[in-house]
Amino acid sequence: MRLIAGGAAATVAGCTPPNQKIYPYVNQPEGTLPGSIRRYATTVPLAGYGRGVTGLVTDGRPIKLEGLETHPASLGATDLFAETALLDLYDPQRLQTVGGPPGIASWATAAEAIHTRRSTAGGEGIAILTGRITSPTQLRELNRLRRRFPAIRHVAWEPLDHDTVLAGAEMATGKRLLPRPRPQDADVILAIGADPLGPGPDQIAFARHWSERRRASPPPRLYVAEPSLTNTGAMADRRLALDPANLARLAHLLAAALGGATDAPDAPAPLVEFAAKAARDLSQAKGRALVLAGRSEPAEMHAFAAWANALLAAPLDWIEPVGDTGTQARDLTGLAADMHAGAIDTLIVLEANPVYAAPPALDFAGAMAQVPLTVTASQFPNETVALSDWVLPISHPLEEWNDWRGPDGTASIAQPLVQRFYDSRAASDVLALIGDPAATAESLRRVRTTWANLDDTAWKIAVVAGVVPDSAPSPQPVTAGSLVLPPIRSADASFLEIRPSPTLWDGVRANNAWAQECPDPISKEVWGASARLNIDEMRERAIGDGELIRIAAGEQSITLPARGTSGQARGVVTIMAGYGRHDSGAVADGIGENAWRLSGAQAVTLTPTGERGPTVSTQGVFALDGELEKIFRVIAPGEEVPEKKHQPTLLPNHAAKDAPDPQWAMTIDTDVCIGCNACVVACQAENNIPVIGPEEMDAGRDMHWLRVDRYVISAEDVTGFQPVPCMHCEKAPCEPVCPVEASVHNSEGLNLQVYNRCIGTRTCEANCPYKVRRFNFFDYSSRSVWGDADDASITAQRNPNVTVRDRGVMEKCTYCLQRISAAEHDADANGTPVGKVVTACQAACPTNAITFGSISDPDSAVSRKKEDPRHYAMLEDLGTKPRTTYLARTVNDEGEA
Repeated sequence: MRLIAGGAAATVAGCTPPNQKIYPYVNQPEGTLPGSIRRYATTVPLAGYGRGVTGLVTDGRPIKLEGLETHPASLGATDLFAETALLDLYDPQRLQTVGGPPGIASWATAAEAIHTRRSTAGGEGIAILTGRITSPTQLRELNRLRRRFPAIRHVAWEPLDHDTVLAGAEMATGKRLLPRPRPQDADVILAIGADPLGPGPDQIAFARHWSERRRASPPPRLYVAEPSLTNTGAMADRRLALDPANLARLAHLLAAALGGATDAPDAPAPLVEFAAKAARDLSQAKGRALVLAGRSEPAEMHAFAAWANALLAAPLDWIEPVGDTGTQARDLTGLAADMHAGAIDTLIVLEANPVYAAPPALDFAGAMAQVPLTVTASQFPNETVALSDWVLPISHPLEEWNDWRGPDGTASIAQPLVQRFYDSRAASDVLALIGDPAATAESLRRVRTTWANLDDTAWKIAVVAGVVPDSAPSPQPVTAGSLVLPPIRSADASFLEIRPSPTLWDGVRANNAWAQECPDPISKEVWGASARLNIDEMRERAIGDGELIRIAAGEQSITLPARGTSGQARGVVTIMAGYGRHDSGAVADGIGENAWRLSGAQAVTLTPTGERGPTVSTQGVFALDGELEKIFRVIAPGEEVPEKKHQPTLLPNHAAKDAPDPQWAMTIDTDVCIGCNACVVACQAENNIPVIGPEEMDAGRDMHWLRVDRYVISAEDVTGFQPVPCMHCEKAPCEPVCPVEASVHNSEGLNLQVYNRCIGTRTCEANCPYKVRRFNFFDYSSRSVWGDADDASITAQRNPNVTVRDRGVMEKCTYCLQRISAAEHDADANGTPVGKVVTACQAACPTNAITFGSISDPDSAVSRKKEDPRHYAMLEDLGTKPRTTYLARTVNDEGEA
């Protein structure tokens, strides 16, 4: 037997990699135990802006990102983009080595190629194209380049820019400034085509301040006029779906009502009524009233908003834009024209992807073909990388020293949380290399040089805190000039609205599997997006849901499945940016269509093809049956919130609240839940939830432990969001039906799932009225969505305190049992009561909608929430007595005009 065993072992050993040494701590750092978590302040960027995060690191591996309380752009919370940034670190699709004409190369070879090509000492013919740069260190390196090579050309460009915002501010105030609203000081907000609660660098901060004001009494009032339903529109007290022509009419009506010297145009009755009520409330709330215009609105609309805010003495500041302040679209157009003309000798693209997202009229791919030397520095392969002569790998933000400014201008020092995985460099190192071929990777020295004004003590404080104190610019004084109004466009064809994807942004997150598999807050689509149309208009044009339609503007067209969406304005087709990628890796390639191919078009034609296209959605029905009176309340001005009547029951009372053990429970306030899905991805990162891919999602095998349902309430497009984790029912229907007692209850009120007992009968799933249990049909932990890439790096992200589940077991929300256990172990070791436990979803929520704690303590936050008059339980009449309960969504009724 020993010989047979020895032979078998020899056979196996011959097919496996050689053993590698593992070096233990010689002297274990004090207070450090294997698997223990340390927290470090750092920063991750979105669209060039930095947002502070706290990195949770165990055994030298970052496993989770949470918000940084000291940073004004995050305030202790996260959004989907901050959460998914962690997966980018471990993504096997990342660029790992320098590539060039000879194949795999070195940084020295690439530097030699760049500097050999430079034909003049002044830098003529060299162009650097970057994304938005707010990093003081990168800007310092750019200025060094300009001093050394005065003729070098720099163009900063983002697909989602501030051009119209700055132009509108200049029309109204004479200065190119950015508005910074203060929603915490506003009693009335009017959003015209704006989605401040939607995706973007400002989402977390705006949502936090808005939610704080929302909880105050009397509650504020939110008016929203927009072409397509957004997160902000979903939370409106009064919303109207308007096409761009009627949005312009709304501005004219408001100007007339607010005292502008203009005549009110003819408009539909609902629009006239909406404008009258909004104008009345804005005027009555002078000093605490805000008018917001959307990024995609014309400059004249932003000028009107600036005029109105000045008239209303709005709670709003004006700041200078960070970094270069040129007109991005115009600068990119000029660069492309010079490339076509052969005036550019060397093009260096740094963290931008113009081949994918630049307007098609520029033919950027063709322009690159006219440039003798093209170099692209990027974290991931993309369309621009594929056409470049040289490719330089950029390090992940968690691997290097960096600095960024937030949307308000606050500077933050970003420290690395892990050593570089690959032969990559920071963006500041790449800029230094352009000027000096001998430059090496010294991101710490470069950032420290930028902040040489900080002594060692101040530097350490800034690194630990994650922000540089008093680094935000002071607001600028402005005086609004004469009234400017947007032109009213004719509706000869369907208006086109290109919106940033709430999961992929402008396409920069398309390679991220967590982002692809996270549902769109409005349509609930994953792994792709449809074209959104008005439901009645689709019926009139005989376009079926899911039917492929050709959307054309001039010579450009894309084909997408049509989707009838509540809250969509007639005559408007809305498409999401970020899809239609190629040469970008297995996760992104071939998913959806590239909306940027239609950028610049104001109107499009729609042609049904008669064929159907694939759409993958996690929610098919948005209507509610029998729950409306509980989850939705209309509150008139000055009216008290009516208390909900509980259903009578013959079942025993709830568990004793004075039990010796903590009795864990959760409440979710749907009045401030904005449906952003930060909680969904936070749960995925915390609990090792696998990505299963579009085919499995289409089969209905979603593995997320938490979902956010959207419900439509009325014909006025009133809608809301409802996060649904496990209810942890005291009378759990899943428990008595399990033949092996895998679904059990513990003394602290938790409904637990014992994985090593589960035999996969799925009777518990069938008996759950809330449909929150997930069955692991396959061994998803070993089924890769990353194609041929070696995805072993993904395992390094996994939380060591959470079991990685195998095929054939049922899983669900555990209230982050591992965090509860850690708190209880600490309390036991120190002889103290169990301290505060914060679940992953609760930590992520930008509006603090989720409250968790022990209801055995009557003074706990969760106990107080359950005494709120808006408190209710989902499907309460079933008698399951859930520990997860809700506070109802309210609408602040505006009364009579």
